[in-house]
Amino acid sequence: MVSDTKDPPPNFPPRALIVGNFCHDILIRDAHVVTESLGGAASFISTVFEGLSVPYLTVSKVGEDFAYSTNQSPIVVGNSKTTTFRAFFDSSIAGDGHGDRILKRVSACAPILPSDLPDFRFEFGMAVGVGGEVLPETLERMIEICDVVFVDIQSLIRVFDEIDGTVQHVNLKESGFFHLLPRIGLLKASAEEAPFMDAEEVKKLCPVVVTNGKEGCKLYSNGSVLQIAPFTATQLDPTGAGDSFLGGFAAGFTAGLAVPDAALLGNLFGSLTVAQIGLPHFESRILQRIKDEVDRRKLQFIDSLSPGENELIHWIPEGHEQFHKSLGTVRSEFQLNLPASHRAVEQVNGANLKL
Repeated sequence: MVSDTKDPPPNFPPRALIVGNFCHDILIRDAHVVTESLGGAASFISTVFEGLSVPYLTVSKVGEDFAYSTNQSPIVVGNSKTTTFRAFFDSSIAGDGHGDRILKRVSACAPILPSDLPDFRFEFGMAVGVGGEVLPETLERMIEICDVVFVDIQSLIRVFDEIDGTVQHVNLKESGFFHLLPRIGLLKASAEEAPFMDAEEVKKLCPVVVTNGKEGCKLYSNGSVLQIAPFTATQLDPTGAGDSFLGGFAAGFTAGLAVPDAALLGNLFGSLTVAQIGLPHFESRILQRIKDEVDRRKLQFIDSLSPGENELIHWIPEGHEQFHKSLGTVRSEFQLNLPASHRAVEQVNGANLKL
């Protein structure tokens, strides 16, 4: 049986198109299974968009063994297994979230084809494959039907060991996607993934954000480099935090925030995600506080613009530090609502975040 993702979702017409397969995630620490949960970048970004009331459509493929319910039905591929990852963590290795992790793909569903995408237009698209399911021709089709496309570099450069499925990377120039960079809106890469691209060359083709755990993230565009501050967080699981970052960033940017302010929103959602195991839950009261702060900041930003100024501003806007402080207050309230055991060890944005 195949579910047709072209059926309009309840929140129609959607502003955003999310392209990437839902997954089964198995978290293993010191040889013991900690949790099994719904995974895939599409699931984390969907959670952020739901919380921020961003209308979206997800195009994902799963196998007949898919074990979870989702807000939007994926395409079910007959005689196929759902993409499944096992993340192995070793507590004896110090790190801020990924240095102690070995990620293996143990099964892979079918890739997403251009013909799987809908025929209507979107304000923005999210190319966020995790298991090699986004093809160059699929990204090209996204560029044609979306006003702007945000791309996670893991969609482009991940390859998998033929024997045990260990995640590896190829150079971006060898990925088959390099020629499309001038046509995308933003490229997100972690500090671990950045060495697989020539950052100086790539940032001439499209804006780039490189995320670096406790250091926050850096924005690169038009010869400028901006450092964006992180938020403190108790890290329990780094899985999906970079996806939550991209969801928060895209939602903020397309809502009218300045680029640095949108990156702060991304950092916030990344920090909220690492403080939970598996797919995060964002309390409605906290989400409302975040939306209120975003609305307030958006008005400040619009009022400060001079006629003719481009929304892609590559300097820190006035009031940015206060916006960080306000979001930090909301972040602290979230932390106080967690069980005491979750607050035992405080770290900073334990996941690698990307633009």
